Amino acid sequence: MAKDLRIEKSEQAIEQAFLELIEEKGFANVHLIDIAKKANVNRNTIYLRYGTKEDIISSIVTKTFQKQFQNFSEQDLISVTATRRSTERLLTGLFEVLSGDIELYRIILTDQNLSGYLEKSLRAIRKVLMTHLEDTKKNKLVVEYLLQGVYGVIKNWIIYDTGSIDENVRILTSLVVSNARHLSFKR
Repeated sequence: MAKDLRIEKSEQAIEQAFLELIEEKGFANVHLIDIAKKANVNRNTIYLRYGTKEDIISSIVTKTFQKQFQNFSEQDLISVTATRRSTERLLTGLFEVLSGDIELYRIILTDQNLSGYLEKSLRAIRKVLMTHLEDTKKNKLVVEYLLQGVYGVIKNWIIYDTGSIDENVRILTSLVVSNARHLSFKR
């Protein structure tokens, strides 16, 4: 069923206003009344659509992740250990997807109150990877090392604009390929 155009416009205005206010004031200092004023909507509209500012950011992140990561599958994550080419392809796709909403990710990565939203994604990726690996301390350590390494490079690229996508993918591909060989898969 199609969403009412007025509702959609209100949600877009609220979410955009909220992101702008986070950039200006920081997440902790943004109040629903501020969002309502900036979005030019009644505060009750925010309560009806979302409830809290945590619900607003959760909605923004969820919509963004769904839109951006719909083309990635569980098999893509697992195939990252198969070959240098599959790793490069996955990482290039990841960087390109992230670049589509880089300002949103910059806001999330630079506001300490929002770090939990990305940690949730890392937990999901960790879980998917571990379902295909033997449950050993070594596998857990290698997966954590790889996830934190990839996350750290991506975080620096988003916040500090450290190099091109190709440069970052080349570095990360070497990191992932050279360490993924230490993983042992379930038989």
